[in-house]
Amino acid sequence: MHTYGRYRIIIAILFIVGDILILNLLFFSMLHAVGLQFDTVYQIICVLINLGYLLSFAAMPLVQQMEMTNLFRRNIYKLTITAFILITSLFFLKIAEPTSRLFILVFFATACLLMTVNQWLTRKALAYSIKEKFNKGIILGAGYLGERIFDEMLGNIYNGVIILGFFDDNPDKDRKDISGNIEDAKEFILKNGVTDVFCTLPGAEEDKINDFIKFSEKHVLNFHIIPDIGCYYSGAQPIATNIGKMPVFLLHHIPLGYAHNAMIKRICDVLISSIALLVLCPTLFPLLAILIRKSSPGPVIFKQKRTGERGKEFTCYKFRTMKCNGAADTRQATADDDRKTRIGDLLRKTSLDELPQLFNVLKGDMSLVGPRPHMLKHTDEYSPKVDKYMVRHFVKPGITGLAQVRGYRGETKDIELMEKRILSDIEYVENWNVGLDSKIILKTALMVLKGDKMAY
Repeated sequence: MHTYGRYRIIIAILFIVGDILILNLLFFSMLHAVGLQFDTVYQIICVLINLGYLLSFAAMPLVQQMEMTNLFRRNIYKLTITAFILITSLFFLKIAEPTSRLFILVFFATACLLMTVNQWLTRKALAYSIKEKFNKGIILGAGYLGERIFDEMLGNIYNGVIILGFFDDNPDKDRKDISGNIEDAKEFILKNGVTDVFCTLPGAEEDKINDFIKFSEKHVLNFHIIPDIGCYYSGAQPIATNIGKMPVFLLHHIPLGYAHNAMIKRICDVLISSIALLVLCPTLFPLLAILIRKSSPGPVIFKQKRTGERGKEFTCYKFRTMKCNGAADTRQATADDDRKTRIGDLLRKTSLDELPQLFNVLKGDMSLVGPRPHMLKHTDEYSPKVDKYMVRHFVKPGITGLAQVRGYRGETKDIELMEKRILSDIEYVENWNVGLDSKIILKTALMVLKGDKMAY
């Protein structure tokens, strides 16, 4: 295994083992302290807590788990997922009643604090133990790419390599951190015990690169080639794979492209939409249906073709908020739209008109969270004009999304507003995790309660 990134695996294992130990020791300690029996119910609860934690750990990208900041917040996200899996499972298993709600609440609150302290101590201990074991490295090439790899390694000690200097045949005259030219690097390596060479030289320097590869092999050095592909991708880390012996970079990192992530998101979608529909169908839906039918002639449910995952069309459901008209598929709603009915205006302002999309979620056409689905006309209109517009369709569209909680919703009066919306959508697509979904749902609920001026 190369030194680059080796400590991330170690710390991930330490995190999992430490957190599992804390969860189980705390669980049994609290059972003993309050005099509860470890009967069938609490045996099931113990299993669900462990399973929920492992799923929550898998749902959050490893890179985020290893970051030095926001430990407490990330543990809240993971334990919120665990608690949701536990409570939902107990509800469907019909064994929620015998359990102590106070026990569960105190357990998760205490676990969050203990896990945060444990992770902080684990990182500090590992950082202290490895600081004298760093490999020494140099960077060939002092341009933009060299600077970037240096900054990335400087910001993460768990890479296990400390950079001693830059070497370049054509350095910027104003730079003072250049240790010498490419040939000077060889002597520097031998004198300073360098073990790793990071090459950021352009492909045009093929002769120099090949010469240094031979030198590295002769002196048993780890030679890393950093390809310049930054100009091709939008900011998220591309995924490196292999086809045979050929290295291949996947341009867009799509976390939901992994089966376990897609499964977790689908389970959450089905559970939440099912519970919501069980509550709403016999209560709120009939009342809204009566009010809509009285407001103007026409169907209660408005159906419209929209662009979904991978660009496929699907039928999106909404409560009808306008009088029946021929421009529904081409004209956006505006603040003073004369097509809106009185009840329709209220439904739009409270976002209640979107509730039938829970059926879309249950069918699998949509998700609770994702880029909002656009009318077919908008897809045809904006895809040639907005860069990377279709990237948002790598995942299922959502009832709410990152763009919406940032205020980019409703009428798109100019191309700049649509561009901002698309950038937020792509950020969501390339950085998805369960914690982000939970945050968006919470912000959406707060926006609905406070009222959103863009909801019309």
